[in-house]
Amino acid sequence: MQQFIKDRRKHLPVLFVFVGLILFINLFSATKFRLLSVLVILRLDLGYPPQTQIILPPVGQIGAPTHWLPVRLSLELRSVDLALLRGVVFSPAMNTEEMLEAIRADALRILALFALKLVALGSLGAVFLLYLTGTRNFRHVLWGGVVGALTVILLVSTLYLTYDPAGFQRLEYEGMIEAAPWVLSLVWETLDQVGELGERVQTLARNLYSVLQDLETLGPLGLVQADLLALHVSDIHNNPVAYSFSKQVIDSFPVDFVMDTGDITDWGTALEAEITGRISELKIPYLFVSGNHDSPDVLRKVSTIPNAIVISGEEQSISGLTIAGTGDLVADSYLATPASVLESDAYAEELNRMWGEVENRPDVFMVHNHRVAEGLRPGLFPVVVYGHTHLWGVKEIGETVYSNAGTTGAAGIRGFQGKEPLPYSLSLLYFALDEEGHFALQAIDGVHVTGLGTSFSLQRTFVEHGRNREGDVEILP
Repeated sequence: MQQFIKDRRKHLPVLFVFVGLILFINLFSATKFRLLSVLVILRLDLGYPPQTQIILPPVGQIGAPTHWLPVRLSLELRSVDLALLRGVVFSPAMNTEEMLEAIRADALRILALFALKLVALGSLGAVFLLYLTGTRNFRHVLWGGVVGALTVILLVSTLYLTYDPAGFQRLEYEGMIEAAPWVLSLVWETLDQVGELGERVQTLARNLYSVLQDLETLGPLGLVQADLLALHVSDIHNNPVAYSFSKQVIDSFPVDFVMDTGDITDWGTALEAEITGRISELKIPYLFVSGNHDSPDVLRKVSTIPNAIVISGEEQSISGLTIAGTGDLVADSYLATPASVLESDAYAEELNRMWGEVENRPDVFMVHNHRVAEGLRPGLFPVVVYGHTHLWGVKEIGETVYSNAGTTGAAGIRGFQGKEPLPYSLSLLYFALDEEGHFALQAIDGVHVTGLGTSFSLQRTFVEHGRNREGDVEILP
């Protein structure tokens, strides 16, 4: 019995070595690293099931069965340096391959440093627990530190050699991110189509002007004579094709200025706001009112663009045409949830009261929300332009024309969620000077690109003495 106790005491230091290294790695392995513009925390824990975890607070985590050793390798994304990320993503000097190579080199450096830290923790953990349990012999303590380091080296080497990246094809989701699989699939499918789709849309827009010239002989379906031509866009939703579409229309038609009735982005983040830089390519005045998907970051970014004008109540004049408008009720926050029906109706009544007291009211009023727009009483403004519903439409009530541009960005990614993708749509508003020298709306062209850029249709609504006439033309490739 005494021999058994003696043998057990002899082997206890070995147990202390393993307990110490496991304890130290579990407690102290978490390490902060910066991967390009992202601050990440990397850690290794003894645990089950064995997997690689990507933690995305507060939306949840993703797990992948990448190895068989009973450890969890966790990567937590803590923060993103948006200024640095913008510089990386939008830098013309760095293409996709160079960016991936930079990420790969940075990741290898991080993993090497992390492995060295784990080896050090294994050694220190073994030494600490041996000393704590009464071992004072220097050689024994040193031996424990070496064994701890070698054990971790063996563990890390085995993990590296048996690591199977194919495990990321069998992802497990926890939390709100459980909806990610179909979203990510949709994103990649959409991005694959953006380049080709942009070229198709530009070609159709180029051809549209030629078609209208050929149709002049048909009378009302030809080009409308106007003293001022406005392009109305809305609900771009981060879709770069919308800017290509708009630019081609501007290059093909004598457009004098653009009116954008909001929802340039989806979530209103500073990174998304970078897409508004495309506005400068249009090179004509660009009037903008915010939508519920925009935010203070988006408004700040748009206000820095030389040819952009953020409308927030004050009147603007373009070649004598006066324009006013108001931003969306929720654009001062970072929540995309639109204002309620009661809030929208109340706001429309407030605008009716406020502008009803003004003697010289603007020719055009811009607003995003359709409930607010349609709540403006007929006769208050000659023209009201808006968006939000993603459905193009024109209606004349009394002395007011209400024009909805639909969605120039085809509702972004959400446009692919339905059975049929939404069309890209915009409006051309033709203004002419009357006998008294005031601008009056003559007609509105609705241009719709459908079938993923394979066809377009033109719908014209004439504004003539309170009565409208409509013409439709559809051209197939």
